Amino acid sequence: MCGIAGIILKNNQSFNAIEKIIQLSQAIQHRGPDGEGFLIATKQGNITCSLAQNVQTNSTLPYAPQTNILTIQQNDNTQLLLAHRRLSIIDLTESGHQPLCDVEKKYWITYNGELYNYIELKKELQLLGYKFHSETDTEVVIAAYAAWGAECTSRFNGMWAFCIYDTAKQICFMSRDRLGVKPFYYFENNNCFAFASEQKALVKAGFVKAKNNNKAIHDYLLHGLIENDHNNFFENIIELWPGQQLIYDLKTHAFKQSEYYHLKNNNHLSNDHLSDIELIDKIETLLEKAIQLRLRSDVEVGTCLSGGIDSSIIAAVIAANAKKQVYTFTSVFRNNSISEENFADLVNQKIHAKSIKTEPSLEGFLKEVDTLIYSQDAPIWDTSTYAQYKVMELAKQNGIKVVLDGQGADELFGGYHHHFFAKWQNLISQNKIVEAYKEMHAASKTIQHPFLFFIKEKIKQKHTFKNSQQSQILKKDFIQSDNRHIITKPNNVNGVLLDDIYNTRLKTFLKCEDRCGMWHSVESRTPFSDDVDLMNFMFSFNGNRKIQHGISKYLLREAFKKQLPNEIYTRYDKVGFETPMQDWMKKIHPQMLSEIKSANFEFVNNAQLHLTNPNNAYQNKLLFKLFVLSKWRKVFA
Repeated sequence: MCGIAGIILKNNQSFNAIEKIIQLSQAIQHRGPDGEGFLIATKQGNITCSLAQNVQTNSTLPYAPQTNILTIQQNDNTQLLLAHRRLSIIDLTESGHQPLCDVEKKYWITYNGELYNYIELKKELQLLGYKFHSETDTEVVIAAYAAWGAECTSRFNGMWAFCIYDTAKQICFMSRDRLGVKPFYYFENNNCFAFASEQKALVKAGFVKAKNNNKAIHDYLLHGLIENDHNNFFENIIELWPGQQLIYDLKTHAFKQSEYYHLKNNNHLSNDHLSDIELIDKIETLLEKAIQLRLRSDVEVGTCLSGGIDSSIIAAVIAANAKKQVYTFTSVFRNNSISEENFADLVNQKIHAKSIKTEPSLEGFLKEVDTLIYSQDAPIWDTSTYAQYKVMELAKQNGIKVVLDGQGADELFGGYHHHFFAKWQNLISQNKIVEAYKEMHAASKTIQHPFLFFIKEKIKQKHTFKNSQQSQILKKDFIQSDNRHIITKPNNVNGVLLDDIYNTRLKTFLKCEDRCGMWHSVESRTPFSDDVDLMNFMFSFNGNRKIQHGISKYLLREAFKKQLPNEIYTRYDKVGFETPMQDWMKKIHPQMLSEIKSANFEFVNNAQLHLTNPNNAYQNKLLFKLFVLSKWRKVFA
């Protein structure tokens, strides 16, 4: 797990590219504190490998650093610069240094990710005649590209963002994993094309200024959406979308993006003939394999444990397969109704794990909020991100560089209330009224007043309400200028799950997961979000079957009920790494108002802010977002 960056020059005289590639690397140092490397290539194909420090290596590796980058002079022939920050996870020797190349120095790569099936692919490639210098998965990616070209990603099981420099074709091949576990952002103008793992790198290197994209502000404040478009929260920064690749022609400076994977193409009923028992058995097999693959590491592996069903399953499977002590990391809020500590304790006792806990506080949040926002690049929804941030910090403090986490389970298996609504809608559309009624009635064990919930959701489908509480805080012209209209949601569970994955929830959750972990130099692995076999299978049967007897994630629960404490198997609420946010917001209400006023937002009714009610949950959420947005401007200004 690492940080990557690069610059492709169009006009060599426009700026000092060597200075900027160093700045890009320094800005993402937290992603890879174990090593730093650079590649500088000319139009003629001459390549220099370097470090930003005195070179002391006797390695005969073809990609070993040859010089100090500070001694290199940029000239008219300089065309491509790549940077890499290394977090050593697999092959801890100098063989894992990057940028890395193949034996013939035909292909070079800067790579961020983990290819979990690299051992199997390596054996296949060796049979094809490919030779390897290292035990890294990075070298397998290079060989896979050499063997199969851009189609190589179809064989990958894992998470990644990388750039491969193909010296023969004079192209750069860039790719991002299927659901966007690993980040990739880029900037382009008449002088250059630049990319990096995080937006802050492009800001710190001076490619862009920290100016908001106006549409992104609307989406954030009015709809609670973050980074739901290729055009990023930072104006002029573009995000390479999950499941996409980009090929840049170094001769013509033209580039083309294309989609190589989308779950919608796997949304079919080919496995709907299987019985529930067969589905459950298959899910158990696939998820156990996914977790086992994600235990491949040359450093200690731990897991995040909230006490919910997803993280509890991961912890249980790790314990069944690990040969060492299992470490779990948990955020707790004692003497609070949202605390899941007792559930986490039940899991720890069952699997004999070493449990390590953190208790985030309001005082700590206020002290660290600027750093938290800087780590995230984009604003945050609520204080649960802080809890996740502290859990990753806890892992680092205890010497754990790799953790597993349960992001994506809700979006695969149907874990939210609106997934119930999708099922009811689907049944009604098929005139299965009685069955829909029975399903609503059964849902009372999971949803309070499910019939009332159904009515509210139906009304929201038909009408857009400009909340009167918004107009008390935000100016009317700002609200009215919002051009986002009602988007018709699919009336089936799998369709809604796809919408959650790509348009609303999971993509942002994965962004927070990556930033919280990597800020503390901790690699977070998410088996529910990047195991291609599991993901494809979960969309190969009718999504209605994922919710049964009024129980969310029914198939997942049944698959692992023997490995879970009964108290967790039978719990139907959902908390996660939550915080007592409303209590916190009441206490800092005056401070939030002061911060917002000082920001002097042109779209805020500053004169009416004192009329807001500290006990109003909706107003607090909106005020919190404005508070964060004000902090964001200061942090990045």
